[in-house]
Order: sequence, then C-alpha cells, then structure tokens
Amino acid sequence: MEETTISDGKHCEFMWANKFIAENELIFRNRLIKSFLLKKENYFLLNQSIRHPTPETNNALDKAFQDHFAEIRLISQLSNELRRHAIRYDKKVNLYRRSQLLILDQPIHDETENSISFKDVITDKHAIPVDEAALENNQDLQCYLENPTLFQAFSSLTSRQKQILNQAYLFKMSDTEIAAKEGVSQQSISKTRNRALRELRKQLLAEEDKT
Repeated sequence: MEETTISDGKHCEFMWANKFIAENELIFRNRLIKSFLLKKENYFLLNQSIRHPTPETNNALDKAFQDHFAEIRLISQLSNELRRHAIRYDKKVNLYRRSQLLILDQPIHDETENSISFKDVITDKHAIPVDEAALENNQDLQCYLENPTLFQAFSSLTSRQKQILNQAYLFKMSDTEIAAKEGVSQQSISKTRNRALRELRKQLLAEEDKT
C-alpha cells in the first residue's frame, strides 16, 4: 500500500486518522481518497470526524470531499476536451500533410534532366512546423471547449484567471512555473487557479441542477 498518512513528523497530531486508515487499508487504496488526503486540511477534517463524531465534523468532512470530487471531475472534463480536440487536430494535420506530399513529391525536371521534387525546391529549413505554429497562434483554452456551459463559464472568468488556466491546462505548467514566469508567489497562482476552478464548478453544478 502506498503511504497515505502524513509523514512529516506529525504522526501524533493525526493519531485517530492514522489508526482509522490502518484499520481500513483497502478503502484508503482508492486513488480519489488518497488524493483527497494529500491536503493537510482534509486530513485534519478526517481526524476530527473520527475523534469527535458530531454532525458538524461529519458535515465538514463530507463537504470537503464533495468539493474535492467536483474539482477532480472538472479538471478531468477540461483534459478530455483538450484530448478530443488534439485527436481531431492531429487527424486534420495528417490528412493535410498526406495531400500535400502527393503534390510536393511529384518530380520536376530541370534543363540538366536531373529529377527533383517541388518539396526539394521550396523546403525552408527555418520554418516553424505546422503544429507548433498552430499552438503559437491559439493560446486560449476556451477555443477547445465544446461543452456550452463550460464555454460560457470560462467566458465569465477574469482575464488573469483565464491566463492562469491557459498556462496550467493548455501548456501543462505547474503553479511554481507560472509564478516564476510572472514574478509572483506560488501561493498567489494557486489561489487564483483554485478560485477560477470553483467558479467553473459552481456554474456547471448550477446547470446540472436545472436538468
């Protein structure tokens, strides 16, 4: 079993949670639960719920887990939208390249009767590949969103929130990398990204409640 408990010298602080996890090892092998407990505040809520099992502590733990699950589902949906677009884009690029190769590979003859192709004549060694050029020209995550509700929700975000989500999910940058690029703290980036995800999640859940 992978380590789930907090292992930074604070074993005693979460004694009740650690004991509960050890007694229910199979349950805590679940990847979603393990990711939930990676946050110290969630580990604390679990410990409190076991140590002081009141409606308040149980509700606090349930609410935190629901929020975590909703965030994971939202990130998964964003990833799926990008993946679907990437698959279609690759198909279009490959089809375009094949059609162009059929033309460019056709031989032409110069006055010395040497056979070369159009591709040999027009090749630019300094040209940016088609897929890289497309990426440079399309740096907005919103362009890849097909879910109407998610598209509208993304439109409602601030420009800074959009920029951070673009860097995080379109260009696979970590909060630390984004912070270094913008010259701000990692905590600032994390707070803005999480606030944006909460807003997206809120609007998606509101739309689901209507159906």
